[in-house]
Amino acid sequence: MSLHSSNSLSFEYYLVSAFSNRPFGGNPAVVAFLDPNETSENILAEVAATFKQPMTAFLSNEPSSGADVTVKRFSVRYFTAEREASLCIHATLAAAKTIFQTARLGEEVKLLEFVTKTHGVITARKVSDNPESWIEVELIRGDIAEVADTEKKRITDIVNEAFGKPLTIHHVAKGLGMYGHCLLIEVDEKDDIKNCQVSTKLGKETGYSINAITAQSTTGNEHFASRVFVPLDSLGGEDHVCGSAHALLGPYWATKQAISDGEEIRAIHVGRRGGDLRIFLVHGQPKLRIRGEATTIASGIFSF
Repeated sequence: MSLHSSNSLSFEYYLVSAFSNRPFGGNPAVVAFLDPNETSENILAEVAATFKQPMTAFLSNEPSSGADVTVKRFSVRYFTAEREASLCIHATLAAAKTIFQTARLGEEVKLLEFVTKTHGVITARKVSDNPESWIEVELIRGDIAEVADTEKKRITDIVNEAFGKPLTIHHVAKGLGMYGHCLLIEVDEKDDIKNCQVSTKLGKETGYSINAITAQSTTGNEHFASRVFVPLDSLGGEDHVCGSAHALLGPYWATKQAISDGEEIRAIHVGRRGGDLRIFLVHGQPKLRIRGEATTIASGIFSF
């Protein structure tokens, strides 16, 4: 709820770590119940810059799309500490976790619809009625295309310099359509991407805003591992866990490892904070589902 007067503004907020059951794991997001349609963009940007978290999701209730009382709809806009983002899956998961956990819409609500500014409606639901249930977000799957040889060499040089050693690069592909800002780079599992110090140049020099470095998992518990590098200084050059990148990574590894339709694809993020994801897809279908846990760290009232 937000309170407006000529001199003040107050709203509830929650700080949530998405894709982890640990307070200091996964990817943090602020969930702010401040109407993004009625609040100026300057204020939204200032609030997000004040929180200085990887992402802040601003939410407000909208009329539901039908008579089904188990479905509720929200408007959402996403801001980093530096700029507005068109879509953020980890912040959407954090928002869904907060809404379900606080039962602010009643226990009967099972499905949430998030109306984004440019990417239509993203849905989220609880996997079970357990209060600690994983949250499942449905979104458009990402298709990829292999880059040209000259582009592959350019990117390979940037990656090797950023990692400080030559990596065995198996594949370089770019996202298509709404994922055109994404780059997928598969390296050999022996390159041990988890324990490498990586320069911020990887996120800044490729020309892509999401740079997913991925390898087959070495633990035997997951299908693949990844780290994601971005140009944002506020994130230190690395995204803690990127849900959008997994819209490409899931289909890529499902094809590469011949994973059956509907089978659980287990993914692990091996950056500093770690993260666990589960992906479900059917080959040929336009959408996929990403599941993750989320942990509430803090809550309060923001007033100014």
